[in-house]
Amino acid sequence: MKWLVIRYGLVLFVILSVFKYLEFQFFSHKLPLEIYIAIVSTLFLLVGFLFAKYWLFKKMSENEPLNETAERPIDLQKLSEFSQREQQVLQLLCYGYANKEIAKSLNISANTVKTHLSRVFKKLDVHNRTEALSEAKALNLVT
Repeated sequence: MKWLVIRYGLVLFVILSVFKYLEFQFFSHKLPLEIYIAIVSTLFLLVGFLFAKYWLFKKMSENEPLNETAERPIDLQKLSEFSQREQQVLQLLCYGYANKEIAKSLNISANTVKTHLSRVFKKLDVHNRTEALSEAKALNLVT
C-alpha cells in the first residue's frame, strides 16, 4: 500500500510539473494560446486514456468472477419454497422497486407487498431488503 501511494504521488507530481511548465511558458509569452490549449487538452486526453486502461479495466477484470456466478442457473429447488407471488415480489425487489411500485406492477395493495416481503425475509432468514437481495443472489434465486 505504501508503494502504491508513493507511485501515484510521483505520477501526480510529474503531471503537475508538466502543467506548471506549460503554464509558465504560456504566461511568459513563449507559447501562443492555441498551442497551449492544444497541448493541455491532449495531455488531459492521454491521462484519461491511461486512467481508463489501467484503472477501470483492471476493476472490471476483478469483477469477472462475480459475473460467472450470475451465469449459473436459478436454484429451482430452493425457489420452490416460495409461493408464486413471493417469487414475483422477490424478483421486483431485486430490480430495486419500492413497495408501492411492486404493488402497482402486481395490482395488489402495499400492505400485501409488506406481507409477502416479511414472508420472504423469514424464508431467507434476513431482516431487511438489502440482506434479502444479497441472500437471494448468493443462493442464486434471482437473475
